[in-house]
Amino acid sequence: MLNEAWRGAGSGGSDASPPGIAAALQHYAVAADQPVVVVSRPRDPAALEVARVRWANSAAADLFGVAAADLVDLAVTRLLPPDPEGAPPRERLSRERRSRYSVEVVTSGGVRRGTEVVAWPVPDQPARPGPGTSREEHYWVVTVAAPGDERAQAAVRAAEQRFATLAQSSPVATIVSDVGARLSRVNEAFAALLGLPAEQLCGTAWLAHVVDDERAGVVEAVARVLSGERVVLDTRLRNAAGQVRWVTVRLAPSQTPGYGAGFVGTVEDVTDRLAREHRLAYQAQHDLLTGLPNRLALLERLADLLAAPAEAAADPLADLRASTGAPPAAGAPARSRTGVLMVDLDDFKTVNDGLGPEAGDAVLVEVARRLSRTVRGADMVARPGGDEFVLVCHDLADLEAVEATARRVLDAVLAPVEVNGLRLRLVASIGVVLLDGLACSAEEVVRDAGIAVHEAKAAGGGRWALLDEEVRQRARRALRLVADLREALARGAIDVHYQPIVRPGRPARLVSVEALCRWNHPELGPVDPQTFIDLAERANLVPALDAHVLSVACRDLAAWRAAHAAGELPHVPGWVAVNVSAVSLSADDFAAGVRRAVAAAGLQLSDVCLEVTETALASDLRACRTVLEELRRDGARVAIDDFGTGYSSLAYLKDLPVDHLKVDRSFVRDLDAAPATTRGAAPGGPARAVAAAVVSLARTLGLDVVAEGVETFAQDEVMTDLGCEAVQGWLYSRPLTRGALVEVLRGGGTLAARPVAPAPAGGQLPSPRGVPA
Repeated sequence: MLNEAWRGAGSGGSDASPPGIAAALQHYAVAADQPVVVVSRPRDPAALEVARVRWANSAAADLFGVAAADLVDLAVTRLLPPDPEGAPPRERLSRERRSRYSVEVVTSGGVRRGTEVVAWPVPDQPARPGPGTSREEHYWVVTVAAPGDERAQAAVRAAEQRFATLAQSSPVATIVSDVGARLSRVNEAFAALLGLPAEQLCGTAWLAHVVDDERAGVVEAVARVLSGERVVLDTRLRNAAGQVRWVTVRLAPSQTPGYGAGFVGTVEDVTDRLAREHRLAYQAQHDLLTGLPNRLALLERLADLLAAPAEAAADPLADLRASTGAPPAAGAPARSRTGVLMVDLDDFKTVNDGLGPEAGDAVLVEVARRLSRTVRGADMVARPGGDEFVLVCHDLADLEAVEATARRVLDAVLAPVEVNGLRLRLVASIGVVLLDGLACSAEEVVRDAGIAVHEAKAAGGGRWALLDEEVRQRARRALRLVADLREALARGAIDVHYQPIVRPGRPARLVSVEALCRWNHPELGPVDPQTFIDLAERANLVPALDAHVLSVACRDLAAWRAAHAAGELPHVPGWVAVNVSAVSLSADDFAAGVRRAVAAAGLQLSDVCLEVTETALASDLRACRTVLEELRRDGARVAIDDFGTGYSSLAYLKDLPVDHLKVDRSFVRDLDAAPATTRGAAPGGPARAVAAAVVSLARTLGLDVVAEGVETFAQDEVMTDLGCEAVQGWLYSRPLTRGALVEVLRGGGTLAARPVAPAPAGGQLPSPRGVPA
């Protein structure tokens, strides 16, 4: 095999070539155009045998003046006498590294010629027994450059100069091999990387610093680059101090005349970069406060679970047996399910606001620790954000196992927590979703778990709720309705109706109107206002809804004023009242938005009355007062809506700039329902007393009073007797469309009283059709 390889390399190949080094010699000398001989020397340095020639190419035969076959088995000293320094050739053939020296060769005619000899060892190969081979020998490749071969010498000098100027002082670790895997030169950066002098890394010593389980891959990469490929690989090196460093090695093939196939390469230390990338990858997947997996990691875990093929049921009739209440088949294993439990801390905002964010963080860390202790090793606890945690629990055999897990989690949260010297007792609500048979995305699973949490909170909190299909479908319809509401707002498709506020009489005369939003869904028809307002609150659409109603109401009032000035309408409202939510009132640009809407319609602030509920005031009384005082100072009217239902009504009157009080309909409704409690007393009972107190208080403070929800003559008569200046309710008019109100204005703004039918059981008035469940 070796002989055949060398016959392809040159015409002077010898059949005595040792077969164990054939593969290496193919890399080392096939491309050589200089005299090349392969010599061997005993492995035992103390042996008396001298190095002998095992192969020679045709260029070597020409140099020495004999046939290549005649050179085989000659002692090297016959061809290469000791150099001027006195070192015999076999001493130059050490195992450490490549050697270079000058010597006079002796031709067959006895002529001495000055040459430069470069010798390097062939990597050990397992030798097969054969003529001229031995397992006890080392093999070397020796090239001989004659003085007249200026091209080869110039190439060598140029290569060395390039390395010296470009690589030696470079901060990039650089390695060079003239032939094979043995390094001929390394720069200081590479030496510093391994913590050893450069001379100790030449030869094959550098491979010893490759981590053991990486070494085979590095050797394979070197073989590929020697065959002409460019190679990039990541590996690990162990430096002199024992530290392991990750490096990226880039190798390119290199051919040096007179040497053979080698390579040049760079070695980049990427340990710190990989550490940063690992840290960033960890941070991208984990919550920094608790160390738990974050929302991204949770979604990836759920996606994997949902994508995994469901295992074949051991009992194919298991679902049928379960639906009929029949026991499972004998020997059939229990069906295992994976449950997703979303844990939401009830009233956590109270902890954050009352004790500060640091205390809130401490509570979250403690809850994370407790939840992690309640699950098994294969389960997952994640914190997607805020005060929510999500548990992914496997092997839940039945609903009893689900309930046991949920109650274990509730108990873990319920245990007292000590924060800043205080013992807090937390409460949580849990929503459960079972992944068994679900065909949805990970995002939908988390959303469904949130829906189940909402169900648990709506039932009072401190409990768990399992999401069933009915609740899921209702929630999805609500999501669709939110999307439709958002689109309707964007298109301006939310209608504004107006309920007249009148001065009682026969007939009553319109004083002002209250603007109310109404939504006629293209498929569902009229949607109950409370239904879509609740959805708007959950979707943070209330500020946009308030702004829309204010803008439309101002434009309509301006149009009616213009028609009145033109003589087309004999009567117009004195002002328009619009409801303001707590969210809108607390926005930084609320006052500016009101001014823009009023100015755009060509009105004054005095043409608008802002109705604020006690609930809105309770959210942030100081901020509300600042905004309302600013607008009222510039002419806007302010009314407290639903007055009397809160806990601090009198405090609001003391602290807020108010023009009107609107008595809540709950007091008005009971005025004709309760008989007189004592002989000679007026009808209405306690409700009349409360209404009388409100009217009297308003008179004392110089405020106007409007009674809401007036539906009967008796209610109207009581409120009129008490001195109420204005009323609004279905007795005089339901909320009117823009066109219907214009007809009232054309008639002079008078309205006749028309009692409505008695309210249904429970005291609730009929309302527009809501969203079907």
